[in-house]
Amino acid sequence: MSVYLAKKDGQIISHSDMIAMRDLDGISKPDRTVTINEWEAAGSVAHVDTSGDIVLGDPMDIVIARKETTELAGEEAKLQGELDGTDWMVIRASERGQILSEIDVALHNRREWCRKRISEIRMRRVELLGKDNADMIA
Repeated sequence: MSVYLAKKDGQIISHSDMIAMRDLDGISKPDRTVTINEWEAAGSVAHVDTSGDIVLGDPMDIVIARKETTELAGEEAKLQGELDGTDWMVIRASERGQILSEIDVALHNRREWCRKRISEIRMRRVELLGKDNADMIA
């Protein structure tokens, strides 16, 4: 089985049936034909490269951004876990009428740094994913 790919209005149109491609999109001849296995191996994604050719897979900038986003999400989860793991110390200090920054300066500073770094990570992920996907970040 084949997948037929064509460029139309700056987009890649894909069909597994040439008749459907013609009837639905008005395209009578594909710009590229690939096997279903090639198409699926590329994540069922294609893009137009700088030379105007249809290339399977995501553009390299998206691949790099996705990798960075994944790494940042892991770092954020680790830092959030660290904060969650020390919440009990803040609560215990509060129950005693104490303030954590006064009784354990190092822990207080580390928690502040974690919160600041989480905020930086979230801002970078918004840059990478775009504002439309910002709800996926928090």
